[in-house]
Amino acid sequence: MKRLLFLSLVLGLAGMSRAQPGPATVVLRGGILVDVASAKEIPGSVIVIQGERIEQVGAEGSLAIPAGAQIVDVRSKWIIPGLIDSHAHAQSPEETPLALYLANGVTTIRNPGGNITVLRMTRDRLARGELLGPRLFFSGPLLDGMPPVWPEGSLLVDSPQRARSVVNFLADQGVDFVKIYNNVKEPELKVIVETAKERGLPVAGHIPRSMTMTRAVELGMTRLEHIRVTGREMLSAEEAAKIDPLPLGTREPMLWQRFDLQSEKMRALVARLAERNDPNNQYLSPAAVEEAVKSAKNPLFDLPPDLQTVAAEAFRKQEQFVGLCNQAGVRIIAGTDGPGIGSLLPGFGLHRELELLVASGLSPVEALRAATSTAAQALGKEDQLGTIAPGRLADMVVLDADPLEGVQNLGKIRLVVARGKTYAPEALLDEVRSKAKQRP
Repeated sequence: MKRLLFLSLVLGLAGMSRAQPGPATVVLRGGILVDVASAKEIPGSVIVIQGERIEQVGAEGSLAIPAGAQIVDVRSKWIIPGLIDSHAHAQSPEETPLALYLANGVTTIRNPGGNITVLRMTRDRLARGELLGPRLFFSGPLLDGMPPVWPEGSLLVDSPQRARSVVNFLADQGVDFVKIYNNVKEPELKVIVETAKERGLPVAGHIPRSMTMTRAVELGMTRLEHIRVTGREMLSAEEAAKIDPLPLGTREPMLWQRFDLQSEKMRALVARLAERNDPNNQYLSPAAVEEAVKSAKNPLFDLPPDLQTVAAEAFRKQEQFVGLCNQAGVRIIAGTDGPGIGSLLPGFGLHRELELLVASGLSPVEALRAATSTAAQALGKEDQLGTIAPGRLADMVVLDADPLEGVQNLGKIRLVVARGKTYAPEALLDEVRSKAKQRP
């Protein structure tokens, strides 16, 4: 079976915010269905939803509408699958206003890290309808070797035996994938991949600092978070040894300043991968904004003043790298590495991510796939999510404008369907804004 590689890049209707009351059968009638796989738009569609699943999809006049169904007229509107944020560090309603994801059409999030108990409880509460928010898939704690600074909440894998034990523990706890971090060594990564494969789990994460991206892929990593190209992959050993150990804010601009996107080494890497004070802050409490600002001041991310121009050029080269990967057929999935403040707020961040993917050379439909069908494939849930078809889970977004004409139209949301229930985005935003004002 061909191994799939996914590169994760981190670059209204009136009504209450709660699901609209009505019968178990809901029909969206007359809308323009966007087939993300074929990039075709199908006008005059009828989508019959029974409970949490799509029962029928067809054209007006070709399907019998069930008696007693709640009919929602969506003529002159576009219907897309619910969006998926494939890299969202959101694990509880106490930390994150989860309803903001729904308000922005994000009906599924993938959390690469976090407290496994909290994540399990949140996932269960969302599934039972006790919490308003997206579907939640997660890895639980990240796996790391012996680092200089220990990442909070990580699990130590400093031997092959512990690597096998930890992966089995996570599998028994019901995680959806396994995430590795910066300091995992090659012997442990081999066992992690082997054990995860036995348990039916993909392995995602950062490229460990002890190896190149090429080597990590060779060892079996199939979900690569961020654009973690090391100096040792592209530069001389002497030059890489000087830059790779530097803090992230200094290291990345210096590396990308030196990378030649047209070099044989870079082309070989892309080929291997083919075989990641804003008005939005009104939705957060003042304390949450203040805490996020403090976190953003981590010295690890400091950008030295003398590298600001270099960093801007490095970012443009990273965008070009994404475009090269896309042209070569690398599967791109959209993830925000949020939530945060401003443009990284839940849901808002994914819209910005898709704009950046288009700026990197993806077409609007390719960017849309990165947050729908391809993202579902990366989760191993392509038979459940990411497309609109009979038998799929009923997660959809109704838009006032054509998303294939421009990704900015993804923000023009008329209606959100999540778990077969309909939500008005403005009402969701009003509720989150009201709760934010009530908190200190």
